Amino acid sequence: MEYTDLNGFTCRLSFEKDAFQVESRHVLIIAKFKGKWLLTEHKERGLEFPGGKAEAGESLAEAAKREVYEETGAVIDELEWFAEYLVHSEPPFSKTVFTGTVAAVDEIDLMETNGAVLVDSLDLDSDFSFLMKDEGMKQIMERVKLDGKWDD
Repeated sequence: MEYTDLNGFTCRLSFEKDAFQVESRHVLIIAKFKGKWLLTEHKERGLEFPGGKAEAGESLAEAAKREVYEETGAVIDELEWFAEYLVHSEPPFSKTVFTGTVAAVDEIDLMETNGAVLVDSLDLDSDFSFLMKDEGMKQIMERVKLDGKWDD
């Protein structure tokens, strides 16, 4: 699926592994804790799913778990590859989307975010980051709902 993100870049979304020639070094994690969606409150953008970049020598799964912990204090106990998308920026980059479940949320000192926010639904109001509102994220969330593993 091809769409234009809210930064104006053309993007391609795939639910098949290794769909793009650009190696993914970015992660986005969609997780639930006690039946609620785990978000982080970015200090400038607002509410969004945790994510970031893999460090040198780090696998994408390791990066996903680390980023979730650093941004929310949440400990991921189950993590699954879900999708990936390619952003045709300069330079282009690919981001891998994981789904996960949270074992616990620790109280930690946070630098980039205001920490974990647990929500019942993803009604994308003004408190949500613009990153949560593009067509790709809508398609990802629709597929998460179709997957059915998180039906409450």
